[in-house]
Amino acid sequence: MKRRTLVLGVAPLCAGLAGCSGLLSDPPSLSLVVFNHSESPYTIELTVSRPAGGDSRSDARAFSGQISVEPGGQAFREDVAERRPYLIEYGLFEDNSELTEQDHVHYYPGDEDESGRLTFDIDPSGNLTRR
Repeated sequence: MKRRTLVLGVAPLCAGLAGCSGLLSDPPSLSLVVFNHSESPYTIELTVSRPAGGDSRSDARAFSGQISVEPGGQAFREDVAERRPYLIEYGLFEDNSELTEQDHVHYYPGDEDESGRLTFDIDPSGNLTRR
């Protein structure tokens, strides 16, 4: 086989493999958005966990934190976890002090909008709902 034939045959293969490595490196991530439609500031305490399985509770937790959102505003938390099924537990606090709601939602990949964001709304009476 001639050297030129070998190079011409191998170069496209290498270029194709290099492009595929980008697909494997970063799994798609989940981001959270909260819109506050009320006249009070709110803080949401969130825990994002994998559903029950063989993992310990600490191994199952993908994210734990707070998101604060001003009256009439919005808050965005980017890349909280990779896209996979989760149980999202939350507590909603008005004025960062009074617990107004505590509940959970289930997330499955595909539940987010086209930009990869899972969106929540705080209505004027202080209830948190998922879009």
